[in-house]
Amino acid sequence: MKPAELTYHRPGGVSAAVALLAGLGDGARVLGGGQSLVPDLNARRITPEHLVDITGINTLRGARRVAGGVRYGATTTHQMVEDGLVPDAGGGLLTRAAAGIGHRAVRTRGTLGGSLAHADPAAEWPTVFAALDATVEVCGARGVRSLPARELPRGAFRSALAADEIVVAVEVHGLMPGRWWGLYKTAGAGGSFAASLAVVLFDTDARGGLCEVALWLGAARETPVRLPATELLLTGRPAAGLDVAAVLPGVAQDLGTVDGALDHTARHTLRIHAATVCRALHRAERVGRSAGTEEGRAP
Repeated sequence: MKPAELTYHRPGGVSAAVALLAGLGDGARVLGGGQSLVPDLNARRITPEHLVDITGINTLRGARRVAGGVRYGATTTHQMVEDGLVPDAGGGLLTRAAAGIGHRAVRTRGTLGGSLAHADPAAEWPTVFAALDATVEVCGARGVRSLPARELPRGAFRSALAADEIVVAVEVHGLMPGRWWGLYKTAGAGGSFAASLAVVLFDTDARGGLCEVALWLGAARETPVRLPATELLLTGRPAAGLDVAAVLPGVAQDLGTVDGALDHTARHTLRIHAATVCRALHRAERVGRSAGTEEGRAP
């Protein structure tokens, strides 16, 4: 199938894009990369009257270093992150996340801002940017505003963006040298969306135990979920000594479930999430250290 008839707009600047959206109202959709939007258009799951393509706005492409981190333009592609064409504020975490998104053809067109605005619960960037406490800048008819990346998703495929707003940039605080990060995506096949996605950040104490743990889970609820009970369970323990049985009670508590009360399918899903958390911990890498060295392996 092909999209229903629509009017295509390609503004040259942010102000022009916002003015278009404000004037066109609910009948317009924003094209920020198109890897999710175009299939929906082709299948006629959505039939907007207008398409506003922001990929030609040069100021939205690329990244620059700012105090304490990196500012990424909204139309920076996954491929640019994967290939190191922009700085990695996550000390390798962003590069790892980008490399796991879809297939190469998808990564050359899909964008950071498009992913955030689409708010797919199984997508990488909403969970990764939530874990990194990133800030999203958006612009609309009422001006520019900033909000935490973890507050942008409001549900499955629903965001906090108003109809006349676009994502302009995402600003990520750099991880300090010596901090550990881990990411693991459980999926049915290469290029598939996540069935579970875990992102963990931590430091280690003098005995190798985990401390200052931040753990986020994607594809478990309609928005990324922080796992405070699991963080507490992990604190003081070495990552290498943890298995699914050890992590499961914390994950179950954080997801509001009781393992013994679940049916077989739900119990299996819970174990997938626990296993994903364990694998993120076991494959953790240290910022500023070479991956694969003794100092760069999970403690």
